[in-house]
Amino acid sequence: MIFSSLDDIGNDRVCKALTGLTKDQFKHLLLSFESTYRDQYGGPSLDAPSPAFPGYLSSFGHRLFFVLYYLKNYPSYDVLGYLFGFSGGHAFDHLETLLPILQASLAHLKTLPERSVKTVEALDRLLEKQPTIIIDGTERATLRPQDKSQQEQRYSGKKKHHGVNNLVIANPAKKILFISSTVPGSVHDYALFKTEFPPALPWFQKQLIEVDLGFQGIKNDYPHARAIQIPHKKPKKSKANPDPKLTPTQKKHNRKLAKTRVAVEHAIGGMKCLHSLVHRSRNHLAHLLDTFIYIGAGLWNFKLSLKTIG
Repeated sequence: MIFSSLDDIGNDRVCKALTGLTKDQFKHLLLSFESTYRDQYGGPSLDAPSPAFPGYLSSFGHRLFFVLYYLKNYPSYDVLGYLFGFSGGHAFDHLETLLPILQASLAHLKTLPERSVKTVEALDRLLEKQPTIIIDGTERATLRPQDKSQQEQRYSGKKKHHGVNNLVIANPAKKILFISSTVPGSVHDYALFKTEFPPALPWFQKQLIEVDLGFQGIKNDYPHARAIQIPHKKPKKSKANPDPKLTPTQKKHNRKLAKTRVAVEHAIGGMKCLHSLVHRSRNHLAHLLDTFIYIGAGLWNFKLSLKTIG
């Protein structure tokens, strides 16, 4: 058994290493977690034992710790089960129950980002108070699939490994506003962007968009956008230009853009404090790969929201 109560964990540094949250953040999330669990399943009081969760998951605190510990440290199911007093199979079963509860808890706290925007009006509502947005893609490595067609779909020519990809939209305050559904790693960031926001519609008429060089062509494809900032690309080497360089003005523009674009990198890095989003994924179930990053984004926004309140 890892701990009997939150007070046994020690300081915030240890709590963050085990769960990704400080003790105060854990306690705040636990209130929503318990309420959500009761709404869906009913249940005993916070510290009363539950016959549905034998071993070390007898309280809501243990259940939240269990699921956060898995996401933060990403042990195998056998190791996870051993640490908490049951088999690897039971560890998987408990995660299948508790991951949706954690996701619903974050939804109750209004920290989950949007997943799908079908209309221009819906996007305007989502970004109503966001004059500037920053867009980037994030890729995660997975095990090489056994199925040949799935191997081809997940192989990323950019990263030279098999993986999955998501599109992220954040604001300068590092809050994740939108995260796309999880797609195979062969889908390029800009191709995914055009799938989520078809160029035929007049998207982003009220926002300044900042992107990286992976979004070449965006200015031509999205003429209705209010303003798009993309770094200057270094010219190709040729006989006429054997030593291609950016001008001082172009370099200055790129540095200025990089200083603001780093917010989305920090947001992605904030999500990826969870080892389940960093280490090569062993999970073959597509819904788990998507759930991990959705919850990761929600937890990052949750931590940001508490900083704002404080």
